[in-house]
Amino acid sequence: MKENKKLKFAFLITAMISLSLIVALIPAFNFIINNSRGVMTSYMHEDKKLIEDDFYKSKAFDEALIRPLLYWTSTSIMDENDNRNYEFKEHYEKAKDSAKKQLSYIKNMKYIAINKDTNEVYSNTNYKSIEDFKKNIKGECDVDLSSNNDVISYTKQIKDEIFKKVNVNKELRDVLTYNLYDFEVCISINQNFENYGYYDKVSEIKNDFDNEVIYFKIIIVSAIISLILFIISIVIYKKMKCEVLDRNSFYLKLYKIIPLEIYFLLDICLLCILLETIETGYYGYYYGSLEHLAYTFIWIFGLLAIAYILRKEIKSFDKPIEILKTSLIVRLLILGKKQLKDINKVTKSIPLAKRVIILAALSVGVGTIGWFIGFLFGSTLLLFLFGPILSLTIVVLYVYYLIKKLSYLSYIMEGTERIKGGDIHYKLDIIGDDNFSNLAENINNIGEGLDKAIYNQLKSERLKSELITNVSHDLKTPLTSIINYIELIKKEEDIKPEHIKDYVNVLDSKSKRLKVLIEDLFEASKASSGNLELNMEKIDITQLLRQAIGEMEEKLSNANLDLKLRVPEEKTYIMADGKKLYRVLENLLSNISKYSLNNTRVYIDIIEEDDKVKLTMKNISSYELNFDPEEIMERFKRSDESRNTEGSGLGLAIARDLVNAQGGRFEIDIDGDLFKSVVEFNLID
Repeated sequence: MKENKKLKFAFLITAMISLSLIVALIPAFNFIINNSRGVMTSYMHEDKKLIEDDFYKSKAFDEALIRPLLYWTSTSIMDENDNRNYEFKEHYEKAKDSAKKQLSYIKNMKYIAINKDTNEVYSNTNYKSIEDFKKNIKGECDVDLSSNNDVISYTKQIKDEIFKKVNVNKELRDVLTYNLYDFEVCISINQNFENYGYYDKVSEIKNDFDNEVIYFKIIIVSAIISLILFIISIVIYKKMKCEVLDRNSFYLKLYKIIPLEIYFLLDICLLCILLETIETGYYGYYYGSLEHLAYTFIWIFGLLAIAYILRKEIKSFDKPIEILKTSLIVRLLILGKKQLKDINKVTKSIPLAKRVIILAALSVGVGTIGWFIGFLFGSTLLLFLFGPILSLTIVVLYVYYLIKKLSYLSYIMEGTERIKGGDIHYKLDIIGDDNFSNLAENINNIGEGLDKAIYNQLKSERLKSELITNVSHDLKTPLTSIINYIELIKKEEDIKPEHIKDYVNVLDSKSKRLKVLIEDLFEASKASSGNLELNMEKIDITQLLRQAIGEMEEKLSNANLDLKLRVPEEKTYIMADGKKLYRVLENLLSNISKYSLNNTRVYIDIIEEDDKVKLTMKNISSYELNFDPEEIMERFKRSDESRNTEGSGLGLAIARDLVNAQGGRFEIDIDGDLFKSVVEFNLID
């Protein structure tokens, strides 16, 4: 097992070394490609190569060599009057001398430069014209750069191959910032040039190019080998089942002691050093240095090692978030929170008014001490800082605290309004741990208590309804038998003595009334409990009303009531259960016939209003209406408290429950002796 761990650790190190080397080589690879002495093919040639074998076709030749040569040769023939940059006119002689001095160091080339405006010639040969120079001088590479009307053309001949570009202003214009005149420069590189060291630009650039080609090839080979090693190592590492650092590992336990901030600090330091190293290498041209590459490799390896250890440490916890427990800041916050809780427990027992008084005293005390310290040291600044500024800071902070608490109190008051309005399931958010949060929690508990009380009340009502239903059902059977036997007795012709017939008639009347009462009770129980079978269908309420009035016409006529009916001419459709709605109309008309004042008018209207249908019935009561509309809709409540009229006191309660069950709205309105009932449903097409 230990051998397997060691082997897996070896593959891990190999993978990390390979990856570090790959990442370290990327900046060097990028620099060699993009720098002016790069090994890529230059802009003068179409057949682009990542590594150009021919020095004369390379980026190094055209950018690192030709650009400075063009500047020096063109500057050597610069004329004061031709220079358009007047700021440098007084320095042009110095610039010309400097350019000629640089050209004098170069031994591996022949050149000639001619100012076409002044015919000034400068050359390291005896030729005085471009034609003579070209005719007699032939090198390994010959270059001709010509400027006509500010357009620069570039011709290059490598042995027998000629390459030409008419306009190279984009590539070379910045070299001629101060030399805006017509000129022609010819440069011929010697076929077998010697190495004259640093001062000879040709040999310097050529040597750098050869070295960078070799270095670039080494980088590519190293990167490929490192990539192969990384893939092989990481695959084998993943396949091996043992853990290099398991949960019980001594080293992992040791790492857990180190605060999380140390890891982050190390990572940040290594990252900053790495970026600094990369930046230094980029701007200092040190990417060809093995020392620079080694430093970059070390910093990357360090970052990977810390990341690996941190990952293993996170995995050793049951939950990744537990890694925060090792944080020094988190530990201090937990300790601070605990101390604040202890302080909060003490302050919670202090009333708010006393807290404000203590704050005022504290502010005055701090201000006084500040003034005293400032006075002792004779410092106006201390007087200003420790006096009003510190006191004001404490006051502002506590005012902010009070505003937050008052805002929370306002939120609690809004919540109580919602609960008072009937939203008993609404819960207040418990914020903090003080008197206000205790108040919010108590209000939530009150809401839960109300919810339980309402639930128990509804349960009790449901049990009552079920009991009434069961009792009503049980009473109907013997009552039906009694009624049947009374009917049989009534059919007997010879009943003696005669007064027994009167007894039988009383029994018949009372038993039938009892039957109606039980049926009403049964219907009221079913309606209030919601235990109804509804057959909802499209109904013309006008037609149903006319039918109900027709059925009740005799009773209404006996009460000498003048019925005033106002309904729409067209059919008015609603969605309802026809039988249940008819029962509602029957109950309302029955109430009108029983309790209306004789020889009065009854108004019945059907009105369409905002996609609603309203059925209103208004009548003048024969009794004093000394009760609330809600009270009259209670079960067994009658307007005739003396109970001299027929009725069970269930009619309006049944009507209300039946309307509500069908999705409608039922209400009663009383104005003096005027009794008004309203039934409302949604209008449908």
